[in-house]
Order: sequence, then C-alpha cells, then structure tokens
Amino acid sequence: TLILIALHKVSSIHPPTKFLLRCLAITDFCVGVIVQPLFAAFLMEIARGKWYVLYMTLTTLNFTFCGFSLATATVICVDRLLALLLGLRYRHTVTLRRVRFLIVCLLVVVMVIGFIYSLSSQSLANSAGFVVIITSLFLSVFSHVKICLKLRQHQAQVLVRQRVGHEKGNSGEIQLNIEQYKKIVSTIAWVQLALLFCYIPIFIFLILSTMTIADWYEVGSIFHVSALTVVYFNSTLNPILFCWKIREVREAVKTTVKQIPCLSS
Repeated sequence: TLILIALHKVSSIHPPTKFLLRCLAITDFCVGVIVQPLFAAFLMEIARGKWYVLYMTLTTLNFTFCGFSLATATVICVDRLLALLLGLRYRHTVTLRRVRFLIVCLLVVVMVIGFIYSLSSQSLANSAGFVVIITSLFLSVFSHVKICLKLRQHQAQVLVRQRVGHEKGNSGEIQLNIEQYKKIVSTIAWVQLALLFCYIPIFIFLILSTMTIADWYEVGSIFHVSALTVVYFNSTLNPILFCWKIREVREAVKTTVKQIPCLSS
C-alpha cells in the first residue's frame, strides 16, 4: 500500500513505466491479501483431506497473479530497452494507452491458463505455463544484455566526443540522464533476480509433476508447499527493492509514513 501511494506521488517516472510498476505492486498486494490467506486455508484443509476444490481455486489465482507478476516484470524490462533504443521516439511510441492494452491482454492470457488448469486439462495448462515462463525469462535476459551492450557503446561514444571537445556544453546533462536511467534498470534487474530465484522451485515442481517418478512432488507435499511459499515471498521482496533502489519512491514512502499519526508518534 505504501508503494502504491508513493508511486502516485512520484512524478519523475514516465507514466507508462510508472503504470507498469503500479501493476506489479497491485499484484503483490493481491498475493498478500487474497492468495496467502487462501494458501493458509489450503494447508489446514490438507490435514482434513478435503483440499481439492480449494486447491483448484488457489491454483487459478496462482496462475493469474503470479503469472501476471512474471509477465509484468518482463514488460518492464522490454520497456526500458525500448526507452534506450528509441530515444526521442520512445514517448510517442510507448504510450500509456498502448501499455494498458498490453497489460489487459496479458491478464486475460494468465487468467485463461488458470481456468484451463482448474476446469479441464492440467497438462495443457502446465505446458502453457512453461511457455510463459521460458518466454518471459528469455525476453528479460535478452533485454538486460542488450541494455548493457548499448550503455557500453554510448559511454564509449561519449568518451570519444569529450576527447575531441564536441560535448563540453551538454556532457553533464547526458551523463545525468544516463545515470537516472541506470538506476531504474538496476532496480528492475534486482526485481528480476529475486523473481528468478523465487520461481525456480515452483518451475521444478511443475516439471516433476508431469513425470510420475516419485511421490514427493505431489500436491500438498513438503516440496510443493515450500515452492509455493518461496513464490509468495517474492511479493514481499518487490516493495523492499522498490524502496531500496528508487530514491524517489523511498522518499515518498518516508513522507507518507510520517503523515500517519499512529506511526509518526
């Protein structure tokens, strides 16, 4: 909630990028207030042996919120790559309306995958989940590698121009823009790393669940419960990373906390 309020106050972030960060924060919020309590109820129902219906509901929400979080983080990486490649054309190409349309499409896709899992074919839904995860990871890695290469190329060009004396007047402004851009990219990189490590266990579980080779991969097993717990923990890490890496958000959060009487006193 504090992150959402802080993003509302911050005006230095480009609207489409801020909208994507809001979507990620809203997803984390929904995981905390909807999925986590349902998961706790599922753990209690396992002992009673009446967990199937609750598990189907939980799985649908997992595909929806966790899949949407993964897709949104990937879109943010691609957005930062486009900001670097398009330059001045970025604000005319990546508009808030287009980003909203893309987010709605992604939300519909992950919801459909969740309903397919709960209502019809689990193997088909798992296959679709594999495609989403692999595609998201590939796009994220590709975007970060491309960004690093492009930044190195830009810095080399700036050094060459400075040596020949062609950028004495505006080199400071360019460096300032690049430094601000690097901070956002660094934040998204940390978010992606946290997401990757938190999703590896559930990814392994989905692979093993399609192979009848052992019983420790089954629903309700220790491995399954631990993998879901680590996935949900990712929604706790994201707000911490936002406050740690984005100075504007951190300052807005501090200001908001000071305005709450019970906390400021």
